[in-house]
Amino acid sequence: MLVILWIAGGLVAVVAAAMLLLPLFVDEQALLDMAQAQVKDQTGGELVVEGETELSFFPRFGLRIESTSLDLPARTEYDPSISASIDELDVGLSLLPLLGGNIDIGTIVIAGITADITEPQALPPAPEPRPIMSDREWEKRGEVIRQSKEQERQRLLSVNAGISGFAVLAEAIQIEDITLIQRTRGGELSNDIRVEYLTLREVNTRNEPMRLEGALTVLGDGSTAPLAIALDGAIRVASDFSRIDIENLETEVAGALTQPVKSALNGAFIVSPAKADFTLNATIPGGDVTGQLIWSALESPEIKLDITTARLDVDQIQPAPLPASMPSDSPASDASPPSASAPADTDSGSPVPVPLPVGPLRDLDLEMRIAAEELIAGGQSITNAQVFLRVRDGVANIDYVRGVLHEGQLDTRMMLNARRPVVEVEVEGGLKGVNMDLLLASAGNTDAATGRIEMGWDIETVGVTSEDLIAALDGDVTASGQDLILQKVSVQGLVCSAVAVVNKIPPISGLPTNTPVTDLSLAVDFDEGVGDIEKLRFSTPGVVMKGSGDIDLASMDFGFRMEGQVNNEITQVSPLCLIDQRYAGVDWPVDCAGNLISESGAACKVDVASIAEQILKNEAQQQVQDAIEEKAGSFIKKLFGD
Repeated sequence: MLVILWIAGGLVAVVAAAMLLLPLFVDEQALLDMAQAQVKDQTGGELVVEGETELSFFPRFGLRIESTSLDLPARTEYDPSISASIDELDVGLSLLPLLGGNIDIGTIVIAGITADITEPQALPPAPEPRPIMSDREWEKRGEVIRQSKEQERQRLLSVNAGISGFAVLAEAIQIEDITLIQRTRGGELSNDIRVEYLTLREVNTRNEPMRLEGALTVLGDGSTAPLAIALDGAIRVASDFSRIDIENLETEVAGALTQPVKSALNGAFIVSPAKADFTLNATIPGGDVTGQLIWSALESPEIKLDITTARLDVDQIQPAPLPASMPSDSPASDASPPSASAPADTDSGSPVPVPLPVGPLRDLDLEMRIAAEELIAGGQSITNAQVFLRVRDGVANIDYVRGVLHEGQLDTRMMLNARRPVVEVEVEGGLKGVNMDLLLASAGNTDAATGRIEMGWDIETVGVTSEDLIAALDGDVTASGQDLILQKVSVQGLVCSAVAVVNKIPPISGLPTNTPVTDLSLAVDFDEGVGDIEKLRFSTPGVVMKGSGDIDLASMDFGFRMEGQVNNEITQVSPLCLIDQRYAGVDWPVDCAGNLISESGAACKVDVASIAEQILKNEAQQQVQDAIEEKAGSFIKKLFGD
């Protein structure tokens, strides 16, 4: 043992002496020539060092170079081409671990890099969407993209064997001031990434934790708002570099939404084919979420997201506005919807319509499930909500939104087609047992009604802005209910007041101010944002009415006229409401108008003039009939005698 230690000590002494003496004999230019030759032989590229170089050998073998450029052409059609410039590279290497097959480095400093990367030429490029394509063309485009991705994934699986041979150890890697330019095979800009700094401490390939900190900005291709990203957490790297494990990596992304998104990730990233499987805890505008995120660039869906949350307000999840200097990529410039109104005059103070933010849907391949104790959408609160969303080939299909809405059971589906400049939307579903009071209150009309109804809808619309979607709404909405009470209008009171006028008696006092409804049915046919109330029927003690009307969704104004028969059950309201038998068969018309979101509710009145006209007409007809019957009786008597 002592002999072994002595030999080891002697080797250390020899190596130490060599590191001190080597600078006297090493030709730095010869080393650079050797490095350039190695780059040429191994990669086919070119290494050019225009700045100063510095070598040191104690206490570590050190290399420092400045103003260096590196051009790496694609070795195969599956490889990218890279052109990079480096302002500074500083590496310190321990020689003894290298003898044992390990790389022990001090701190690596890389600063001032600009890298221009052009994508591989092998696979056919994904067809770019044209401004106008048919649904079949969009689907064909998607098939080509998915086939190309699957081919590349299978190729990577067949060639992937990992990397082995060296175990890397380093105190830290410091990367500063990095610009990464990514281009398509045609040379067009696809992404621009600026790394302010990226620091990795306790670097190793022994699957032990390494501390990662960084800040970068993703500028994209110039058509979207920049993303500012901050990173802080731990990672582990497998010895063959095939896998990176993420441990509580905290991220903050600003610029994607109106407010920053903060998250903590745990999971694994497989290097080739690239795939990530993370659990996440995130704070986003509208709530906190937890769940699972799976990302695979070469699979479909590319992103799978399964989240749960106590409360999520999706109305607050809005994309960040583009900077004023950045041109909009809105489809509004490509075409105008058939029913779109002219842009608002900003000089008059009216807001300019904002195009729907559907651009990202065109290239998104996403599957998402949401389970929320409370989900707020469109100002409506849904409890115990479940949502399933699939986005592919420019179409977002919400297969279901289920939950409890205003104490009723919601089940609805929606399709949004963003393939063309004018967005197409279809919505179908229903709501059972909804509380009328809560439903109307959510629209701003409080204390208007009590009871429960059932609703159904099958509607579609098109447009560029949300205003367009309302203006172009087309389809059917139905509602029915029993045992309701309309709080702000009394149909029985209106009828009794009309009875008093017809009977020529003083106004009846003590009439009710609300309407108990024993049965209600409603059917509305919408066309270009205006609803035709084709069917309106309701029953209240003493009155059965039916009618029609219209509703304008742009203003939420409505109006309808009902006509019906009155029977003596109306005397339950007041004995003075007794209907004379002479008025049997008279239709009692009621006209109502109002605004659905107004606190005042509907204003209704009985058309007394119409009632009087019917009574006079009926009495005239009765007088004529009586006269005819009297003359007919006299004629019969004369003909046959007494």
